[in-house]
Amino acid sequence: MLIEFEFENFKSFKNRTYFSMESTNIDDLEHHLIDNKYLKTSAIFGANGSGKSNLIRAFLKFSLIVKNSIDIEKQKRYPHEPFKLDIKTKDEPTFFRILFLKENTFFEYLFEIDKNGNILREELYQKEINKNKKYLFKRERQTITYNKRSFKEAKGLEEKTRENALFLSVVNQFNGKIAKKIYDFITQEFIIIKDIDCNEKLEIIAKSLLKNKEIRDNTVEILSKLDFSIKDIEIKKETLPANVLEQIKNDEDIPKKIKDKILTDGIEIIKTKHYLFENNKIKGFIDFNLKEESEGTKKLIYLLPILIDTIKHNRILIVDELDNSLHTILIKNIINWFTKKSKKAQFIFTTHDINILDNQESYQTKTFRRDEIWFVSKHPKYEYSELYSLAEFKIRKDKNILKGLLKGEFGAIPIIDNLGN
Repeated sequence: MLIEFEFENFKSFKNRTYFSMESTNIDDLEHHLIDNKYLKTSAIFGANGSGKSNLIRAFLKFSLIVKNSIDIEKQKRYPHEPFKLDIKTKDEPTFFRILFLKENTFFEYLFEIDKNGNILREELYQKEINKNKKYLFKRERQTITYNKRSFKEAKGLEEKTRENALFLSVVNQFNGKIAKKIYDFITQEFIIIKDIDCNEKLEIIAKSLLKNKEIRDNTVEILSKLDFSIKDIEIKKETLPANVLEQIKNDEDIPKKIKDKILTDGIEIIKTKHYLFENNKIKGFIDFNLKEESEGTKKLIYLLPILIDTIKHNRILIVDELDNSLHTILIKNIINWFTKKSKKAQFIFTTHDINILDNQESYQTKTFRRDEIWFVSKHPKYEYSELYSLAEFKIRKDKNILKGLLKGEFGAIPIIDNLGN
């Protein structure tokens, strides 16, 4: 379970930026909480170009650095992505920090990485519930000290750690039990989708998940409740025409493993089933290729299996621009469904759709707690992004958030000169 994420000098975020899934002292929507302390959802709003997507990219960058740290070839290609609009920061290091709860233990992990991919600082702490916080290891460049009592798995690995490799990833590579727990959380329990409309990667994930009957049946059931006419979903294998197979065979951009599978087994296609009618009576079913469905339908068929799997395994799903091709009412219903079904799973997303904030002043119809609402604004002069929570504002419980946002009371909206002048 994610508690906090912090970073500095990454893309449009110049200064130290803090994001939290810890609830504040708000007596509201208690079913949105995990253990009465932590949030199940967070929605990030902001104008175009404010930096919302860069917050999602920060999560992804952090995860990829940890994942690729011991891969020498990938580390050689490490791209430094600092805030470029300041002479000082464009050559300064980038900082990341995470605090999460796993199996009744809090872990805090941080590192600072320079423009060449070298690790300047790295630290790991552990705190069991009702016990004191203790360090597991600390690092300043190549000087590494570790807790010989609590982190014995690190013994002898200091000298095996390159200057551009994370010590955590090295200890994980040598089967360190604690290191593996942290490494797996960062690289596997975060599902990060930075472009929900992209689609080869999402289609591959969806096809894999939809082979599970329980996930497939749940997806169809939810689609039905959301007023879609899809009666079933199938994954079918299709053999490609000889001329297409020949093109694939000669395409050097397709990875060999994927190419061999397509040439041997054909390809898998997602198909939807609809009722077939005759004289206004149901006569059977007809199949549609997914590409024949609307963009919103395709997006939900990609997204819902991932959400269902996230809930099942208590993972963290992070999605950029959730609202693309989806109606406001659909989004609100998906969020309400998630908060009711989730036990410890979390859903974080960015959106332009401020209409999902409508009716926030009514307990019966509100979609979010105030501490689940975040804003990203860009500094009007220096152009760096700033992230802040609605909970930082002293407002009445029955405050109309949408009206306040449209009036500019919270920032995070476009500031536009009269285009007619």
